[in-house]
Amino acid sequence: MAREKKRAPTVARQASGSAPKGEPDAASWLASRRVHLVVVLCLLAICAILAISSLAGDSVTFDETSHLTAGLSYLKHHDYRFAPDHPPLAKLWCAWPLLLVDHNWPGPETPGWVGGLMYVFGREWLFRLNDGDRLVLIARCMMVILLLATCLSVYALARALAGPAAALLALALAAFSPTLLAHGRLVTTDLPLALCTIVSLITFGRLMEKITWRRFFATAAAFSALSLVKFSWPTILAGPLVMALWALVRGPGPEFALWKTAGPPHSRQPKMRRWRRLLLLLALGCGLVLFVWAAIWTCYGWRYAMCAGDTEARQGRWAGGYSVKPELRQQFDATWDDELRWREGDGSVKRLRKTLFKTLRDNRLLPEAYLYGFMWALHTTQSRGAYLMGDYYSEGRISYFPIAFAIKTPIATMLLILGGAVTLFARKSLRRNPLLLAGLLALVAVYAAGAIFSRINIGHRHLLPLYPLLFCVAGASAAWWQYRVGRLVLAGLLAWLVGANLYIYPHYLAYFNELIGGPRNGHRYLADSNIDWGQDLKRLAHYLRQHPNEPVQLAYFGSADPAYYGIDCGALPSFWTFGTPRELTAGLYVASITQLLGVYEGMIQNRFWNDVQNVAEYRRLAEMLARTPPSQSPELQARYKKAAELYEKLRRCRLLNRLQARQPDDRIGYSLFVYWLSDADVAELTAP
Repeated sequence: MAREKKRAPTVARQASGSAPKGEPDAASWLASRRVHLVVVLCLLAICAILAISSLAGDSVTFDETSHLTAGLSYLKHHDYRFAPDHPPLAKLWCAWPLLLVDHNWPGPETPGWVGGLMYVFGREWLFRLNDGDRLVLIARCMMVILLLATCLSVYALARALAGPAAALLALALAAFSPTLLAHGRLVTTDLPLALCTIVSLITFGRLMEKITWRRFFATAAAFSALSLVKFSWPTILAGPLVMALWALVRGPGPEFALWKTAGPPHSRQPKMRRWRRLLLLLALGCGLVLFVWAAIWTCYGWRYAMCAGDTEARQGRWAGGYSVKPELRQQFDATWDDELRWREGDGSVKRLRKTLFKTLRDNRLLPEAYLYGFMWALHTTQSRGAYLMGDYYSEGRISYFPIAFAIKTPIATMLLILGGAVTLFARKSLRRNPLLLAGLLALVAVYAAGAIFSRINIGHRHLLPLYPLLFCVAGASAAWWQYRVGRLVLAGLLAWLVGANLYIYPHYLAYFNELIGGPRNGHRYLADSNIDWGQDLKRLAHYLRQHPNEPVQLAYFGSADPAYYGIDCGALPSFWTFGTPRELTAGLYVASITQLLGVYEGMIQNRFWNDVQNVAEYRRLAEMLARTPPSQSPELQARYKKAAELYEKLRRCRLLNRLQARQPDDRIGYSLFVYWLSDADVAELTAP
């Protein structure tokens, strides 16, 4: 009895998540349920406060106009013409509360509906017919719920991998992560993908330990959600596939408990032969595929056609209302035919992909909107304008995402990730669930490789699914707590992370770490959603109220309407048209970083103006317009007008190009540069 009493504390310590006797581990209080409850609730509350208080200051960002408009159109009209390049689930989640809010929905005659132009239709809905900020605020709060769910999932996965102390550290990294806070409060599909990724990994890991109906349906639901948030979801399956292989070749395999069998309680079944395990896993896989297939059809209402009134459109008739016109149906069919046509030079992979899509489409095995969106998403990843450290390109660079990760991840977080990886490798006792760890590492490796070799380099946000997984790896660094030096290091790194978070608050989108001098130098390395997503129009409006009666010219990268925020300005070259151009005179010139760099406007880039022929043409137009009065001939007048329009466009692009080398007089947030220019400055900056 005495010996059993002496052994009891050791058993209790192991059950609570501590290491065996003789091995250093986190302090016992870190395994207390009461401590965990308090700390978890506090961290979630802090995360929610940071997210909600910071989102209110951001204007509507670029993709939110598209996603929210599309989501509400799905709910109202069961029509999927808007934004088919992303599955509907995340958009539906954000949009459904708007059904309970009074607002004006545009009629079918609104520009953009017939042609499926979601930004045109969405800008009309949000900024001309309604208080767009109020509607977007409601949708953003729905995203904050997903952010908190992601943090809880990080806690659960880290606890399963390395114990309770690791779970608390991983949760702290998630709660104070500038990356999660930046995108976890915006109406986009990036955070939902991250959430579904980690939940899929957790549920499948539990299923591989013990097969029960409850675990099967939990896994099936997670996989279904994963397939309905973003079309990059197939890369996530690398983790579950490795876990299934692990269960097949290592250990006794999963315990089968779909039906109760006679025997003592908690008794484990004898080891199953490998070929039986293989059959069992194949059956599970088929069951999951069928469940996901049914979930996709259910999300689209079990209707094949992408648009309402599709039958009439195929017959050349218009059903009226919000249905689709024959012209749009013809446009969709032409896109299908163009994408599925075999071309000379198509490789075997591309031919196989086209054959697969054609088979699925011809046999209507999946909804048209899902297939069309998947196909279109693959097409748009072939090339996209990108910017990296002064270089413009469209085919993707291997260095893009490694650099983006290195400069947009807090240094403290990177050190903890490295420390956690080393600790997991060095201390076998911390690897509590080898199957789950194998799946996690495989998923990280495959997803990171896919991102690195991707041809689309438009945002660090595409790495978002990796962060929750890496936080779980970093959680293993909690083992340092047993040592005095380790406690000092952990406390210092956490304090550094919290300080970095508070320093960038509330401008989480523009976070850059100290390796490049912080967010003020971020534009020298990256653009687009990495620092400038149209989020600072509210702050610009506040700035202009402090400087009234100043003529304003604006080059804006975003989908919001400056006039909605009370900004009266002339329009410089911008991604979306707004207002009208005004004469370039002395006053206030404001430029979004992405427009200033000319990421999507070639006439602003240095390489355009370094071309001698372009400069010569600009000079020729200036000289011609200076000496040639308009002729009475209609033909000459038309030519003169066309030349004048081209010259004015070049003149404005030349202005932005030369402002790149000029230090801004002020900055609004981190995405808008402000210049106070005199007439002499304007003349000098636009001179041929």
